[in-house]
Amino acid sequence: MPGPVHILLVAADPLGHRWRLRSSDDVANEVRYAMEQFPNIKEIFFDDDTFNYRKERTIELARKLQPLNVTWSCTSRVTTDYDTLKAMKEAGCRLLIVGYESGDPQILKNIKKGATVEMAQRFTANCKKLGLLVHGDYIIGLPGETRESIRKTIDFAKRMDTDTIQVSIAHPYPGTEFYDYVKKNNLITIDSMTDETGHQLPNVVYPGWTVGAGRVGRAVLRRVFLPPARHLAHREEGDLQRDERRRLTKEAREYLALRSKRKKFVAEHKAAAESAAAP
Repeated sequence: MPGPVHILLVAADPLGHRWRLRSSDDVANEVRYAMEQFPNIKEIFFDDDTFNYRKERTIELARKLQPLNVTWSCTSRVTTDYDTLKAMKEAGCRLLIVGYESGDPQILKNIKKGATVEMAQRFTANCKKLGLLVHGDYIIGLPGETRESIRKTIDFAKRMDTDTIQVSIAHPYPGTEFYDYVKKNNLITIDSMTDETGHQLPNVVYPGWTVGAGRVGRAVLRRVFLPPARHLAHREEGDLQRDERRRLTKEAREYLALRSKRKKFVAEHKAAAESAAAP
């Protein structure tokens, strides 16, 4: 069964200073070409962190996608206003992948997010009003993270009540400010960022945390799940078609398997810490 087609809209240098846009005509023409060449396509995904960064261009692109009668999804920023979201919805947008990152205002300032908790709340309310599905992304272990800030993020995620959620561990990729920060402060515990199957491993220690990376791993396990009643409501409304339900079921199985692996990882780190602390 064909999966979604991914289309890249922009290109930037490694430092993120330049932003080279493709024209809206070019993007619309590629979508049209993809639909003609692959008639079984069910959805197109725009894999671009800056997809709706500029309001005028996003609305212009939506206007050119609307006649194509295509279902599509994309990444989004919480700074996107109601008018832009409305134009996207009318042009066939179904779902947004949104980087909320944290529910703690100070953490958002630490990472120079350029957005606030209030913006995220307003954005989410607008999406629900328009009937846009939202997949919320959060990161645990960003600079300045504490037990209290994690608690704020968990509570915030519950209040946002998005359709699906993903929680990742902060990773210090070389070339980023985060990498420079953890290297300068000698906070990297292991060199590996992933296990043998590609799943993330916590590799940063947090001062004052007795288990370090394992503690962060445990926090990642605190996921916010959709109530069963809400799934039923989607089925009744027809928002989740058969293929979507299959996909969510498959992802749920994969998550449970990953959850088991992470529990084991946390237990091993806790045992190692206790062993090291024993006289």
